[in-house]
Amino acid sequence: MEVKDIIHGFRVLRKSEIGETNSVGWLLEHEKSGARLFFLQNQDDNKVFSISFRTPPVDDTGVAHIVEHSTLCGSRKYPLKEPFVELVKGSLNTFLNAMTYPDKTMYPVASRNDKDFQNLMDVYLDAVFYPAMRDNPQVLMQEGWHYEIEKPEDALSYSGVVYNEMKGALSAPDDLLESRIMSSLYPDTTYGFESGGDPEAIPDLTQEKFLAFHERYYHPSNSYIYLYGDLNIEEKLAYLDEEYLSRFDRIPVPSRIDRQPAFSQLVRWSGEYPVSEEEDTKEKTFLALNWVVGDSLNSRDMMGLEILEHALLRTPAAPLRKALIDARIGKDVDSNFEGDILQPFFSIIVNNAEADRAEAFRELVLNTLQNLADRGLDRTLLEASVNLLEFRLRESDYGSAPKGLIYGIRAMKTWLYDGQPEDSLRYEENLAAIREGLDQGYFEDLIRRYFLQNTHSTLLVLSPDKTLAEKRERELQERLAEKKAAMSPQEIQDVIRATRALKERQQSPESEEALRTIPVLGLSDIRRETYELPLSVREIEGTTVLFSDIETNGIVYLNLYFDAQTVPQEYLPYAYLLSELLGNVDTSERTYAELANYKNLYTGGVAYELTTYTRNGEPDSNLPKFRIKAKVLREKLPQLFLLLDEVLNRSRFTDAKRIRELLEQEQASMEVNLQRSAHQVVASRLAGYIHEAGRYADEGGLPFYQFIRDLLQHFDEALPKMQAVFQELMPRLFNQHRLIISVTEREAGYPAIEQGFRKFRQTLSAKEFAPETYHWTLQALNEGLFSSSRVQYVSKGANFIQLGYPFTGSMHVLETILRYGYFWTKIRVQGGAYGAFTNFNRNGMMYFGSYRDPNLRETLDVFDGTAAYLRQFSASDREMDKFIIGTMSVIDTPLTPQMKGNAAATCWLRGISRADRQKNREQILDTRQEDIRNLAETIDACMKQNVFCVFGGQEKLEEERSLFGTIKPAL
Repeated sequence: MEVKDIIHGFRVLRKSEIGETNSVGWLLEHEKSGARLFFLQNQDDNKVFSISFRTPPVDDTGVAHIVEHSTLCGSRKYPLKEPFVELVKGSLNTFLNAMTYPDKTMYPVASRNDKDFQNLMDVYLDAVFYPAMRDNPQVLMQEGWHYEIEKPEDALSYSGVVYNEMKGALSAPDDLLESRIMSSLYPDTTYGFESGGDPEAIPDLTQEKFLAFHERYYHPSNSYIYLYGDLNIEEKLAYLDEEYLSRFDRIPVPSRIDRQPAFSQLVRWSGEYPVSEEEDTKEKTFLALNWVVGDSLNSRDMMGLEILEHALLRTPAAPLRKALIDARIGKDVDSNFEGDILQPFFSIIVNNAEADRAEAFRELVLNTLQNLADRGLDRTLLEASVNLLEFRLRESDYGSAPKGLIYGIRAMKTWLYDGQPEDSLRYEENLAAIREGLDQGYFEDLIRRYFLQNTHSTLLVLSPDKTLAEKRERELQERLAEKKAAMSPQEIQDVIRATRALKERQQSPESEEALRTIPVLGLSDIRRETYELPLSVREIEGTTVLFSDIETNGIVYLNLYFDAQTVPQEYLPYAYLLSELLGNVDTSERTYAELANYKNLYTGGVAYELTTYTRNGEPDSNLPKFRIKAKVLREKLPQLFLLLDEVLNRSRFTDAKRIRELLEQEQASMEVNLQRSAHQVVASRLAGYIHEAGRYADEGGLPFYQFIRDLLQHFDEALPKMQAVFQELMPRLFNQHRLIISVTEREAGYPAIEQGFRKFRQTLSAKEFAPETYHWTLQALNEGLFSSSRVQYVSKGANFIQLGYPFTGSMHVLETILRYGYFWTKIRVQGGAYGAFTNFNRNGMMYFGSYRDPNLRETLDVFDGTAAYLRQFSASDREMDKFIIGTMSVIDTPLTPQMKGNAAATCWLRGISRADRQKNREQILDTRQEDIRNLAETIDACMKQNVFCVFGGQEKLEEERSLFGTIKPAL
């Protein structure tokens, strides 16, 4: 393949070497249809395909988001209700999803299996170009919105997956704030609209507008096709041309994104967000100062702004953050640099403030930036921020997300706006220029150009309102009542019939003929032997070393597991607090700002956490550890050990002002993040009802919030006690005895690790402390935790080993069956929730959960009905194979070197042998229908324990008060 070649209808436009991704980039265009294609050619077997469209919304109905959901509800070749779900069940995908952005919609898939990869491509391409939604109005009803009523005398209501999803999303004040920031900065362009959909506007979306949106934008001439990895590109080009693109003619697509004309002066905006009547509204206002900053095609300045954000606001050494905290404008400072749109924006946000501080906030930000621009930013601070970004770029570790997927998303930053896709992937030249600019005032110039001299800015005030939720709900009910009153009896009967017909469709099983259209791999495509997690157990002066010999590109991943069983029960909250303070306070050698710079200069990050493990098959075990996670370039390992010695042995907790600031930031952070992590909150509370390790972990959740709040309320008298407790805790925790370390690195690097650790170990306490015993009363509190949320998060579970039932690999298959079968149909499709999930653990804990759920009792009823569903469970051998394959795609998620090392260490800590993993794998692969039916008794016993926890809106919880042991504010 060479430039100017025409291959299967594609003209090769450009070839480029992209060393940063170890790839060759090929840019092509399909001449007949106008489709663009970018191929990143390399040796990665985790192949990625994506087709994206420029989809600028023109209102708040969420049409782009609803179309994204709806295209995956059946198509020409795959006439099922939910081909997406069938794919998840039966694919070895390493990624399978779709995403709506403010100006684009992406449909990416990834797989390491060639046949599977081809299957995924075909289902997605058929979905976007030939969706069943065009001929079936029930798709919009299900995925978007519909009127719902079952009897003439019932009240009219709205339901729909996206409608309920966005009710949940915009219940979170930080999500609402971002939406309002964009609407304030871009009042005249597509970015002023909520692409996800505003629940107030979603019911304005008609079937005609819905179809017109797809007709306008989902054409090859408006498409961006991305391929990545070790694949036969000519074969893929032939397939794309013959099966899809050759059937379309090139057309003009009016998807151009207009630029917002710059403002001549600052624009002010104020609004409210809902809080419950019990919540204290003092210092709960958000203040945000925002700028439109340049152009996404200016990749150097975009990288510069990313570094500047970290240096100014995201490190303890950040001078603008410090100025805002010192001035007591609010309790915490946040920021957002959104560089994935044509005209990026930069926001500085203060949480837990008051509305009357808005002008002081603006003036302080501008004065501080002016001083920094005039006097110059600290060179060490900037270099530390540059180093940290460089480390992350070179590491290319995106966890479970394939790096090819992230490269594809990154390429759209320029490609979508008619730039070159590879420009967003290259960073060496920009890094070099930025480093050179450190001594030439580059960052000071950024501050002047994009902030001080930039009039395109807004100042937002978002204040709490106790009456807003009730007012909004009352107005919604009045609006629905008016709509119903305006309906004739015949129209009401039409809605009843439509509601019934939709439910009948949702409940009807897929035909065997339709199911067989979805391509399925065979179990023979899956290896029967479990993958190795390299681990050798060694010793350094009595310390157990878990060593994983893995290629890491010169990075050392180091974990220290200190025994936390030495912490007395009454000191547990302080141990959790210690994990938040370490690295953020002064030491005897450095200020906390200097310490942050040192860490960012010499490491890729250090994190401190108090956590616990359970032993394999032992639900009542509890193995608490104070874990330190660090990553560092091999040559900078000595600096890491020096840093750890300094933090663990010479941290000072004497600066009352700094301690108070950190406590306030932690409190504010937990309050802001509550809504987005509510499903984790209820799962944590649930586990805390049931077993000791769960209770131990939950002490770091809502009880820890109460502890922080109490400390702040009685700070002057609480500080001396905290200092005294820390003085006792530090030698108990950071102790030579029972310390375990895990290292992921090549064997050649081990001697340096051994040498460095020997010296570091001598700095730790050698005093022996006896393990503590914890005494908790474990009981099912069955709490209803409320906030201003407009949706619920419902969780129910138990410990099946405590009830006498064994763990088996078939439970993983059951997770797939429930998540994408019974729960998907009952809770998501019929109930309108955004999702539902389930988990079975080797320690016996199982829980069911729902996410952004309009229901409560109905969802608990679904959970309770699981055993009956399983007793009647029936699936063909082909369907069972799909469930198994879908399960194995999760089990066999490709692991980065860091993830492999962590998994190997965790298995050792929990006593999970390779034989155990092999047995689990074989049980999964050998699961048959009878094995699933046999789990009904286990589930029945668990559900009969009647242990649950719900987070949601106060009114909904009060309606079901009889269910709960107690109903109380979540915070």
